[in-house]
Amino acid sequence: MRKLTLISALVLALSATTAVADDVKVLEKTIDAKSFTRLVLDVPVGEIDVKVAEGTEISLVVELEADKNWLGRSSDISDASINVREDGSTLKLKVDLEDDDDVKQSWTVKMPAEMAVALNLGVGSVEVDDLTSDINVDLGVGDVDIKVDTSLYASIELDAGVGDTSIKGGKGRYQQERVLVTSSSELNGSGKAELEANVGVGDIEVRDNQ
Repeated sequence: MRKLTLISALVLALSATTAVADDVKVLEKTIDAKSFTRLVLDVPVGEIDVKVAEGTEISLVVELEADKNWLGRSSDISDASINVREDGSTLKLKVDLEDDDDVKQSWTVKMPAEMAVALNLGVGSVEVDDLTSDINVDLGVGDVDIKVDTSLYASIELDAGVGDTSIKGGKGRYQQERVLVTSSSELNGSGKAELEANVGVGDIEVRDNQ
């Protein structure tokens, strides 16, 4: 009887392990970006973390985590893959999924500092560190945290429909405006790059990293 109990427990443990594996998937990809000047990333739900890498390659690690519906079933992510599309000098990335609203996507992107980036996210968080290029962030609900050398930027414009915006330690002429639940911050400097971030509901913070 005890032996049967141990066997049953082992079967259950293996079943649980399989279920966890079915609910989580990690995608990895490396792209030679020397012929591209701009990266566009579209993510419905999740997190985007952008860091600087040496050389001309873009390194991607994407962790997918499927949510369970009211019946306790998870979206099928077994066939998920990173969709890479070229549009002139622009590189466009997204994950191909049948039901992407029920899958959390956690992107870690390492890319050349001088490459421009546009990040479009429905719900979640965005973090960008040390880029020296044009940055555009469009977020529906969540928080944005950006650390750059603000002296490299001609303009930094932040807007939150419901939430707060701030630019800390920036070099240049700084303006901030709050009206009821909305907030906007702007910094005009002597650089060449442009940074723009918008969020429907949430907070945006830009910090000078120098």
